[in-house]
Amino acid sequence: MKQIDTPEPAPEDAAPAPDGRSSRWARHRAQRRVELIRTARSAVDEIGPQASMEEIASACRTSKSVYYRYFGDKAGLQRAVGEYTVTRMRDRLGEAARAAGTFEGTVEAMVAEYLLSIERSPAVYRFVVGVAPDPGRHERRRHERARGEKAGREEPPAEPDPHGQRYLIEEFADSVASLLAEAHVRHSPDGRRLEEPLLSYWASSTIGMVRGAGEAWMNTPAGTARPPRERMAELILGWAVNGLRPSVASAPGDPAG
Repeated sequence: MKQIDTPEPAPEDAAPAPDGRSSRWARHRAQRRVELIRTARSAVDEIGPQASMEEIASACRTSKSVYYRYFGDKAGLQRAVGEYTVTRMRDRLGEAARAAGTFEGTVEAMVAEYLLSIERSPAVYRFVVGVAPDPGRHERRRHERARGEKAGREEPPAEPDPHGQRYLIEEFADSVASLLAEAHVRHSPDGRRLEEPLLSYWASSTIGMVRGAGEAWMNTPAGTARPPRERMAELILGWAVNGLRPSVASAPGDPAG
């Protein structure tokens, strides 16, 4: 008798074959979104931080409805531009920190890169620095859970999303403070390193000073003399490295100071 091989059934959880058209459309939307963010950023740089959606769309030679379709409203566009901008700033600061060979060199490189970024595009910085948390995030998640309960699905309670309730500039400052703390650990002798939580306190206070000084410099009233960027970087470096250097008890035999 001839034996007939019966093919094994496909696993129930096997993922369906990807739809080529869906994948291409997703890639197109992602590319289009980045393109809209970049053109909006350029428009804000030219028009100013008060630019409206209509002004941005006009400068980008497209319709306002396109921006609403991709970003929902102006707050959504601001957050998208903000995420794009601060990610680039953070990456450049990270590269500068990794390339430096000393602690002082790390701080100097990071301060110089930060001042360069806000001097190049002060309007964009002002446009995104105050982007508020998404006020509808938790409300939308509550409705999603309610729909799931009506459908008979049990879902675990949503965990708090700290990033959804924080300003972009706070997320940026925290990530840069982490870079600074890493530089302190990397370049300090074992006996002179700050331990947590003092290390985090020090890094956050230093980043707060750098940001405060940089924004005050950027917002110098018109007609008021301000130091050039290179001189301002030197001043902030002196305040950060000398005025705010972490202090620890001297080891036996170490010279005072």
